[in-house]
Amino acid sequence: MKLYELSLSEGRTVSPFVWRTRFCLAHKGLDPERVPISYHDKDQLAFSRQERVPVLVDGDKVVADSWKIACYLEEAYPDAPSLFGNDIACGMGLAFNRWCDHVLLGSLFLVCTPGTYDVTQEEDKPYFAQSRFEWTGKTIDEIRAMETHALDTHNKALEPLRQTLMEQPFISGANPAFSDYCVMGGLMWAKTTYAGSILDDNDPVEAWRQKMLDLFDGLGRGTPGLT
Repeated sequence: MKLYELSLSEGRTVSPFVWRTRFCLAHKGLDPERVPISYHDKDQLAFSRQERVPVLVDGDKVVADSWKIACYLEEAYPDAPSLFGNDIACGMGLAFNRWCDHVLLGSLFLVCTPGTYDVTQEEDKPYFAQSRFEWTGKTIDEIRAMETHALDTHNKALEPLRQTLMEQPFISGANPAFSDYCVMGGLMWAKTTYAGSILDDNDPVEAWRQKMLDLFDGLGRGTPGLT
């Protein structure tokens, strides 16, 4: 089993989608070989017929996209702990996955983009800056200047999770599962790229994040990061 993932300077894994998959694999008790790639060598993913990470190779099976990988793991390893619990929860997991993609990661984009640029290898910085300019119409410095607004937007986006975590220990309930890994993927993006604090110490989301960092022998805590 191999997991292809984006790796920037100092071996830093920043992709929230890769982090989702890493937590899902750990939940299933799986420890694949990790294959790091950078922005300039996406040709290594040609075998997957697309150019985005994560890509999981399990024997002769090739699966791209963090959601599809989670579904594959659930089907291929039914005797390992479930990521969803049942079919209804899996359907809700898809809805939550989409919420994370569009709302949570959308709110983190302006927070994390400047730091992601900073830890990108020098040869890839022109590509990174140009691609983000094409997406937003803003330079990296212009995005960096929006930090206060970006943090405020992110803080508001977290309110439903904040209220949930005031009533139960994990987003998924009594124990962590896919929905927790979905959110934690985004917060690992912040951990590896943003030098400041995005959560107050007394925030229920921060208490939850600390528990998540310790899961699976400190999978999240032990990674190279800024916070």
